[in-house]
Amino acid sequence: MGFKAKKSYGNYKRAMCPFCNGVATQKNEQGIDVCRMHTKSVLQDFKCTCGSWLEPRAGKFGTYFNCINCGNVNQSKALEIKTITTKNKIEDVLEDKPKPTFSNQTSTFRKERKVIEITTDDVEYFD
Repeated sequence: MGFKAKKSYGNYKRAMCPFCNGVATQKNEQGIDVCRMHTKSVLQDFKCTCGSWLEPRAGKFGTYFNCINCGNVNQSKALEIKTITTKNKIEDVLEDKPKPTFSNQTSTFRKERKVIEITTDDVEYFD
């Protein structure tokens, strides 16, 4: 029969800064927990997966976001949605840029790629 670990109160919840993922000790103008370096920073509005805007709110259990269609969304899930949606926007911007052109000299030095098939009969790859 094992003994339970001693309870340590106050160590179970760590608020993280949404800007730098540091430990949040203060609140900014919006009421979101942030680190001391980002007290004057404002979290930009971003959209939910359903397409409506997420509104930041502060409550009894910390910060959360409210979506008109989906309801309340916790901070970690909302920031995850933000990273997914911003990656898509960055890729769209990168696709609009023209690709650089190379001179004819570099194209003559390109090697053809070889396809290597490994089967179970190859003794060298399977010990």
